[in-house]
Amino acid sequence: MKKIIVAMLVTLFFGSLLGCQNHETVSAAQTPDTMMQKYQGVIPCADCEGIQVSLSLQQGGRYTLSEHYLGSSDVSNAQQGHWSRTAEKLVLISDKGEKRYFRPLNDGLEMMDTQGNPIQSVNSYRLAAVKEG
Repeated sequence: MKKIIVAMLVTLFFGSLLGCQNHETVSAAQTPDTMMQKYQGVIPCADCEGIQVSLSLQQGGRYTLSEHYLGSSDVSNAQQGHWSRTAEKLVLISDKGEKRYFRPLNDGLEMMDTQGNPIQSVNSYRLAAVKEG
């Protein structure tokens, strides 16, 4: 009886070590998601020619989002905060607590509505990846 209990404890111990080993491998595989990435595009605007959007996802989970309203008004807006990725979405949470959602689409991102749902419009809400180099 004691041998069975000892064998089970040893098996559980080594099994937990293997579980830690696999977890580290998964974390290393996710490293490209934390690399700096930049996206740009012009999205529709109700009372201007469009909004030039630039998004930088920085290593360590920080982001910078800049919006410049094109046309007659020379208005710009910038915010910073933290970003995270789920299986289907990129979630930006500003330092003021405001949330913005994007989804990966081809080689870029598509802006989503305030609840994280796709925007139903004939207009494009896409940001293209900016290639550095």
